[in-house]
Amino acid sequence: MKKFWIIILVIATIFIACNPKTDKKETETDENLTTISGKIENNKEPYVYLLYNSITDSIKINENGEFTAKLMLSNPTVISFISGRNQATIYCLPKSDIKLNANASDFFNTLNFSGSDETVNNYLAEQSKTMQNAGINSENFLYAAEYNVFLASLDELFSKMQTRFESFAKDNTEKYLEFVKLEPERLNLLMGTLLLTYYTPLISADKNIDELEIILDNLTGSIDINNPKMLQLTEFKPFVQNYVPYLITHDLKGQKVEFASATEYAEFYFAKIDNLFIENTVREYVYYNFIKDFISYYGAESVSDIYSVYKDMATNKDQLTELNKIFSEYNKLAKGQASVNWSFPDIEGNIHSLSDFRGKYVYIDVWASWCGPCKREIPALESLKQKFSGKNIVIIGISVDENRADWTNMLQTQNMQGIQLYAGGWNNELCNYFKITGIPRFILLDKQGNIINSNADRPTGNIEEVIRNLEGIE
Repeated sequence: MKKFWIIILVIATIFIACNPKTDKKETETDENLTTISGKIENNKEPYVYLLYNSITDSIKINENGEFTAKLMLSNPTVISFISGRNQATIYCLPKSDIKLNANASDFFNTLNFSGSDETVNNYLAEQSKTMQNAGINSENFLYAAEYNVFLASLDELFSKMQTRFESFAKDNTEKYLEFVKLEPERLNLLMGTLLLTYYTPLISADKNIDELEIILDNLTGSIDINNPKMLQLTEFKPFVQNYVPYLITHDLKGQKVEFASATEYAEFYFAKIDNLFIENTVREYVYYNFIKDFISYYGAESVSDIYSVYKDMATNKDQLTELNKIFSEYNKLAKGQASVNWSFPDIEGNIHSLSDFRGKYVYIDVWASWCGPCKREIPALESLKQKFSGKNIVIIGISVDENRADWTNMLQTQNMQGIQLYAGGWNNELCNYFKITGIPRFILLDKQGNIINSNADRPTGNIEEVIRNLEGIE
């Protein structure tokens, strides 16, 4: 049976959906609008983005790197400011006039605020700079071989951040009471995400560490995951995306559990979500994000029933519309639909297209030389090729390596046989059509080039039995 592994998402990238700004209503005057303006030196981006209250505004940057946004805010609001790969948190009181300045070549070390709310926003900028300069993705932190090294780095980082927060709260609680109440939760979310990122893989490898377990349980137990105010914080999403897999990994430790399908795995996963998130607004938010994650990894069919549950609870029309669009796009990947007629070169430069294999079943392996799970499938894949040699099926490897030399070296070192094609990265007709965002990815097509399964079993899974049962395979 096919195994469906836990999705571990490390401090996730924010998905941006651009909503053009609408004209101000007649009652919205400059006096009751919040203004966020600024300048980014060495800017190469056409827009900056502001994410707040389930809204995403795209703001045009002029040739001098300057921008201005006017927002109608009735309450203190946490805003995520995004410029390319750089992100900052902005805290706004209604009717504020906030000015941001930074240099894109060294964003976090040059970021500063002036105007209204400059104290709280410069505090947040300093916290972000501390995070960025902590060397999180190093052998002294998340990649530490010894957990004591990791804990020492984590303690040093959050001691600095906690000290800075205490100093800020001492002088600014009266003006920023709501912020002071929420900021400890944000810091706990950050710390929790780092702990979960480091520890969950150790559990999967049967390396339980009691000290880490106690620290993690104490921290996560103190976080109110059913508090709707947490949804203001961009740190909430990556925490949840790491916390749920941690709990599932912990629950399944020592058990040999296999799921017969992605749908069965999704049902198990969302049952855990239902137990954890009981507040309606939070539960809807978590459903929305995890449905998108499952679609990305396993296809829309894996969560079609769960999507029906989501539609019954959905109150956010923008998110519901987005998921409706995603599901409608995935309909073209359903069983019986025609595949795109892709074309890629082999190692000698000869072009092969799907139409060349008309009359044969086609099993496609989308992989890359740098992908560990892909490489673990190679022995079973090569064995599969031998077992079905001379049968009415062709097994094709399609590499998404950016560097062609990495691909050719892997073919040679692993002695990979059969038809091997080179897609030259992710942006190609096959990946775009099948919405491939994670590898390895296996696709099974019938003799007419129609889809049998757009997310087929792996060679280490149940695919041999599936192929043997295909009509006319002999």
